[in-house]
Amino acid sequence: MASDFMIGATAETLTALDELTTPLPDPQWEFREYRKMARLGDGSSMGIGPRTVVWVFPMLEPEQIAQLETFLGSTPVYIQTLKRDDTSAVYEVLMNWNDPAQDGKHQPGFKGWRIGHEIEFIVLSEVP
Repeated sequence: MASDFMIGATAETLTALDELTTPLPDPQWEFREYRKMARLGDGSSMGIGPRTVVWVFPMLEPEQIAQLETFLGSTPVYIQTLKRDDTSAVYEVLMNWNDPAQDGKHQPGFKGWRIGHEIEFIVLSEVP
C-alpha cells in the first residue's frame, strides 16, 4: 500500500515516500494553523506566522537523509500530507530543516543515523 505522504518537485511528480528511489518510512506529522503560538497578557493565545506542516522521522539512515536533501532548496516543492482531520491534501511549500550533520541527534553506535529528524514545511498554498 502506498504511503499517504508524498513529495515532489511539482504537483504532477508527487511520489509516495515508500516508492522513492531510497524508500522512506511514514513520518509522524503535525499540521499547525500557525507557525508559533504566543501567550498574551490576558492568558489567551494568538497565532503568529503561516500554516506549517512538520514531519518527524523517528530514525533515518544517511541514504534516506540524502534522498530528502534532493528536494531541499530555495524553490517550492509539493507535498501530500494529512491535515488535522486526517484527510489528505496537497500543498505547495517551502522546506526547512536543520543540517543533519549539525543537529546533534546522532544515535550512539549507529554512525550517520539520525533520530527525530524534523522537517518543517511552510505552506504557501493548497493545491486543489
